[in-house]
Amino acid sequence: MSQEIVPRQAGQSLAPALDASAVSPDYFVQHYMDFLPRYIANGSPSAETLKTYQVRINEFIAWCRAQQQHPLTIQDYGLRVYRGYLLEQQYSNDSVHGNIIAVRAFFNVAVKMGLVASNPCTDISTPPVYYNEKPAPFYTTEQIQQLCDVFADEPSAFIRNRNLLIIYLMAVEGMRTIEVHRACVEDVNLDVGVLMVRGKGARDRQEPIYFCDGTAQLLHAYLQAIQTECSDRVIQKDGMLTPLILSDSHRNELGRISKNGLRYIVNKALRATKLKRPGQTCHILRHSCGTNLYGATKDLRAVQEVLRHKDPKITARYAHVTNRMENRLTSTLDIRKRSQD
Repeated sequence: MSQEIVPRQAGQSLAPALDASAVSPDYFVQHYMDFLPRYIANGSPSAETLKTYQVRINEFIAWCRAQQQHPLTIQDYGLRVYRGYLLEQQYSNDSVHGNIIAVRAFFNVAVKMGLVASNPCTDISTPPVYYNEKPAPFYTTEQIQQLCDVFADEPSAFIRNRNLLIIYLMAVEGMRTIEVHRACVEDVNLDVGVLMVRGKGARDRQEPIYFCDGTAQLLHAYLQAIQTECSDRVIQKDGMLTPLILSDSHRNELGRISKNGLRYIVNKALRATKLKRPGQTCHILRHSCGTNLYGATKDLRAVQEVLRHKDPKITARYAHVTNRMENRLTSTLDIRKRSQD
């Protein structure tokens, strides 16, 4: 791989230039992150999306260097070798799929900028991802209540209602961690019971969730507690917006709570109830919402609407888990039950 990469001058990038011909292949490989955001997620990717793409594309570039190949000279066969390498390294089907999608986007930008004639990744298939190959873990409604009970004796109404609201937004309303993190006071309309969710991907994309009475009561109590307990302190704005879930840490007092802060609160409840399991994250609360909702309604369309899934195959796994739990097909072979009858 050529080492004659055009160095970036301080405070200067070729990305804003209208003449793409000024960008050399070497410059592009070193500075592709200056160009990629214009071509993914409708030109408005979130920081999390960009980070994921960057990690995966950097893996591909590192592999090319190990093969002593310039990334933009890799053709169809080379990409098939790369896919095989990922599988040999025991990457999951999900990870291989994500890596190929990222590399395809990398070459798509190179094509648009006239650096390669065509995208060699177009025909590279990825291993199938079976959403039902393993059931999503979940907590029952009784266990969710146990998580809420952990915070019942918290003396601060602000902290108590905030922590309960976090559990409710994830486990009852099905919000993702990133969505709870991004939520703003301006997104809430208590009069009609709606919260405009800033979903994953583009940060300015919003979808409504119509929350239940319990969530409405917690929202009202939480916002009231902020006025009562925090009136002598300044809430840290996020631009023109007011973060909904506020931090109580000394380093970020009344600022937007971090994703790690959300995880800390959820994990505190999980450990206190002995429900914490290795490898499980806050996302299990969203899974719990989907599984419990299907168990109560048997309506996959309702689950898809609440969880805001675009692909119904993802939603179907909740029915898969619930139906298997309820049917227990081997009951007809239960010898102990026969002898008791």
